Amino acid sequence: MKLKPNPTKTQICAFHLKNKLASRKLDITWEGVKLEHTTHPKYLGVTLDRSLNFKEHCVDLKRKICARNTLLRKLVSSKWGAQPETVRISALALCFSVAEYACPVWGRSTHTKQIDTALNETVRIITGCLKPTPVDKLYLLAGIAPPHIRRQIASDIERTKQITDERHPMYNTQVEGFRLKSRKSFLKCTKKLEDDPQTSRLKLWEVESKQKVEEKLPPGHNNKWMVWRTLNHLRTGVGRSRENLKNGE
Repeated sequence: MKLKPNPTKTQICAFHLKNKLASRKLDITWEGVKLEHTTHPKYLGVTLDRSLNFKEHCVDLKRKICARNTLLRKLVSSKWGAQPETVRISALALCFSVAEYACPVWGRSTHTKQIDTALNETVRIITGCLKPTPVDKLYLLAGIAPPHIRRQIASDIERTKQITDERHPMYNTQVEGFRLKSRKSFLKCTKKLEDDPQTSRLKLWEVESKQKVEEKLPPGHNNKWMVWRTLNHLRTGVGRSRENLKNGE
């Protein structure tokens, strides 16, 4: 079956680093139809931009995660609350899954901090901890590796496929010279995994946190939500004080 082009559904965009030409629009006609110029085309769910810094994509992801955090709060807003394990699984399915989609492409962007901020709120919901709680303690209590570690391992998984799978579009692609120091190439910043993804995540997480870590909830998660939340306040040493209540906690 042959593919038939549809100019009315075709978008065009120029990718470059010349700021002087940032507002320039391409004027291209195809089969008598003027193609639509867009500054932020979307390809397979990833929003692209002129300089490929993925700022718009990160902003969109943050917006999605914040909306899904609102759904998670519904599980813990009542007095009884959902089981902590249920909240954790829901967070992985709703928030972390969308935050890691196609991350081997955009995961090295400087704008990923916006996504991390939204995911920090996700693990606060899982643990019931307050905003003053140190972020590193949140992920330990939630039993979830920090976002940058999960993105790194996801990128290494893709690099492993690129090296070992002959069907991969980039199979046998060699690393060449890099002209721009500001660009962090996928081939330059990733490596082949020697262990399974979970073991690799734990090893990287342990090196960073300098302690034994596990991808599961700590003891006490079988208790009711109110007990679980109180336990985490005690573990972190951050509870409901007058100062926290003053700040809206």
